[in-house]
Amino acid sequence: MSASQSSQARLRPKRSRWLIAIASTLLTCALLSACGEDETSDEPEAKGVGPVKVGSVAAGAQCRHWNRGTEAEKLATVEDIRSQVNLQSGTIETPALTDEEALELFDHACAEDFAAGLKLYKLYVQRAGFQPLAP
Repeated sequence: MSASQSSQARLRPKRSRWLIAIASTLLTCALLSACGEDETSDEPEAKGVGPVKVGSVAAGAQCRHWNRGTEAEKLATVEDIRSQVNLQSGTIETPALTDEEALELFDHACAEDFAAGLKLYKLYVQRAGFQPLAP
């Protein structure tokens, strides 16, 4: 056996122990993270309308989704869009629409068939830009 083969043979058990230690640590972390879930509510939280991307429906919600949504999903969507538009870390503060204003805006804008592909967050931002000027 050559010198390089003997050094590789000595490293194999160390690598195996190291890989086992990493795998067991990762497994322990995964199991512990699943244990801390809070299940205090019997009623599932409304997710909003549209596809969820990175934990939010704000970027993908369209009028077609809005028209199929329940009242609770619509309110959750408005809150999600509002929170994404008015980020706490942002340097520009966008005036927020009330729930009633946002619901009225989306109901009106999404009423026509041709509006099915309109993005809700774009409607919200455009309307919120005129908020100080609105009566």
